[in-house]
Order: sequence, then C-alpha cells, then structure tokens
Amino acid sequence: MRKTLCSVALASALCTAAFAIGGPSGAKLDYAITGAIGEVVVNPYDTAPLTAVIKNGGYTLSNAKVTIVPKQGGQVISYKVADKHLRTHGGIPVFGMYADYQNTVEVEYDKSYKGKTEHIKESYKIYAPAIYLESAGTPNQKGALFDKIEVTKPASAKFANRLYYVNNFVNKTGKGTKVVWNNPAGGAIEWNYSPNNFILDTKGEVRWYLEPSKIYDLKQPFHAGVMMGFKQNDDGAMTWGYGQRYAKYDIMGREIFNRELPASYNDFSHSMDVAQNGHYFLRVANADYKRADGKNVRTVWT
Repeated sequence: MRKTLCSVALASALCTAAFAIGGPSGAKLDYAITGAIGEVVVNPYDTAPLTAVIKNGGYTLSNAKVTIVPKQGGQVISYKVADKHLRTHGGIPVFGMYADYQNTVEVEYDKSYKGKTEHIKESYKIYAPAIYLESAGTPNQKGALFDKIEVTKPASAKFANRLYYVNNFVNKTGKGTKVVWNNPAGGAIEWNYSPNNFILDTKGEVRWYLEPSKIYDLKQPFHAGVMMGFKQNDDGAMTWGYGQRYAKYDIMGREIFNRELPASYNDFSHSMDVAQNGHYFLRVANADYKRADGKNVRTVWT
C-alpha cells in the first residue's frame, strides 16, 4: 500500500511540473505581445542580428511602413514594405537597427480582421545585441569589424540617406587553411578568410551585418572560402559565392538558396552575375583538367 501511494504521489508531482514548465498553448499564445499584433522576433533567420520581424498575430496586414528612430544626430532609416514581404516574413520586417542599443521602431499599417480594416500607428522598443564575429587572433585586429570609424566629409543632403554595403574579410586564422585539394591536386581550397559583411550609414554607424556561423565554417572545406561577388538583384536580394558554394539571401537573412557548385567546378572567385532569364554566371575553376602532358590538375582563376 505504501509503495502504491508513493507512485501516485510521484506521478502527480511530475504532472504539476510539466504544467508549470508549459505544454501546448492551444489557441492561446503564451509569449509576450508588446503591440497591437504579434510577438517581436529578433534575428529571425539567425544570420542578421540587427533585424527583426513584428509578427502579424494572425491578422491580415497591408500598407506597412517602418521607421528606425535615429540616435541623436543619427541617420533615419525609413521604408515602405510591399504586401508580399509581409506575407513572406509573417509580419513586418524591421531592418537597420543599431547594435547594443534599445531601438525605437515606429510602424504603421492596415490591420484587417472580421471584415474590418483599421490603420494603426505604434512604436516598439527593440534591443539589438552587440556585434559578435569570430576573431582572427592577430595583433592588428582591434574590433569585430574595424577599430574605429571617422566620417571626415559629411554627406550632402542629396546623399544623406544612403547606406553602404562593405564586403571585407579578416586575416587567415588557425581554424582555417588546414586542407588542400587532392585527387587531383591544385586549386585554391586553402583560401579561407572569415567574412566581414556589413552596412554603414552616412554617420559611420553599423546598421546591419552578416553573422555567418549558420552558413560558414572554417573547419568544413565545403562551407568555407572567401565571400565575394556580392550583388543586389532586381528583387532586392543579395547573391554571392564563397569557396565551393553560391548563394542568395534577402537582407533579413532569409535563405533563398545556398548551393554547392556543380561537380565539374571548384573554388568560386570574385564574380556571380545574374542573366535576364534568371540564370547565373559564376567565375569558377575546373575541378579536373587534363593537361597536355597527361596529368590531371585543378585549375585556379587569377
């Protein structure tokens, strides 16, 4: 009898603990809703930490506009959002926040529910974390992206709202450059440099950066290389190549594709151009070239 009572008591305790932790929410949402629609998701695709999505909360949204309120003396980022992007991201995409800062994000949009549409304006407080990128471990590196930045010639009114995309990389590190091609030899797979890709405003503030750890790994030869050939496509998304891959992502960090090069080729270098029919031209090398002397090698673009 005593053993039976102990078993019942234990089962009861476990059930109580499970409900305390939280089970299925059912139709009720059990996370914080800070505005008139859904929850805020920062870095929604794990590759762009200075972005967020204000989820739609089940409502139909349209006619949206976003404004990132600048720091004192800073640069305003303000843009309208096409309705298709509201559907793609399941809410309002927020781009251009300051790092390690509680951003004020003003949004306005039409919200439709049960046959009624209302225009809403509201403001969100969203903290975006400090910039984190891998260190090369070299004495000349004094910051994640740069040591310091100084605007020596302020932008004129005509260019005051411009944003500048920087494609850079750090020195070789002890994590990469450990392997070379074999069967056949040659090529440039050892060209491994951690990427530094970011967007600056005209005040010298970082307003976006790529956190590459989900798509880039110096220890994995087919997921490393040098990120090059960045171009913004007509649909607004970015294309580029690196090592043995070519990729396309939107500015929110959402993957459109990330593909390994076809087997006849290796070592992407510098250029990826989109054709009018949507095909891509890539500057790559030959993965197995038969020389005149009968030897097989991998080639290198120079």
